Amino acid sequence: MEEETPKEEKEKKKKKLDISKEAINIIRTTYRNNIDLTSIADNKANILMSLNSLMITLLIPIVLANLNTIVQYRLYIPLGVLAFTCVACIIIAALATRPVKMGTQKVKNTSGDRLRMSPFFFGNYYRMHREDYFEMLEETLAEPDLILDSIKLDLYFLGKSIGEKYHKIRICFLIFIIGISTSALTLIFIMATRG
Repeated sequence: MEEETPKEEKEKKKKKLDISKEAINIIRTTYRNNIDLTSIADNKANILMSLNSLMITLLIPIVLANLNTIVQYRLYIPLGVLAFTCVACIIIAALATRPVKMGTQKVKNTSGDRLRMSPFFFGNYYRMHREDYFEMLEETLAEPDLILDSIKLDLYFLGKSIGEKYHKIRICFLIFIIGISTSALTLIFIMATRG
């Protein structure tokens, strides 16, 4: 048997990640954009929660101070719609800011024999034993294909998470717009038919 030279051994041990600098820059930019989009979504949800909480906070003392007038003129209908809208928006906005469920970044290997998960997402390993995590990380880092698969998994699940956040925020805005409009129209109708 022929002995391998140190150079050949080094080449064998160090499998180069076959990816261009442009691709690395695209991946890096995509990660950065996704993190920025997550931050924007969380800020929008926080604004919606704060605004609706403030509206409920102002609504309660006004209702309690003017209860007889509200009942007499049937203003409880628009106020009820407004209160329901605010509570619904707070709940949906809170759901939008809720963290991703941990340990959900798993897909079956092409061979189907075991689940593949990225060692770079903390939700996949926060309950693992240290030795198991190190083994999974070393296995991934030893194979360039596994590194690329992990990057693809991270980007996919990060995108899914952002999509779900924006979907919930869109629903929240829709409920807010419809609720405020319905409340205002109901108030106008009650005032117009009072008499």
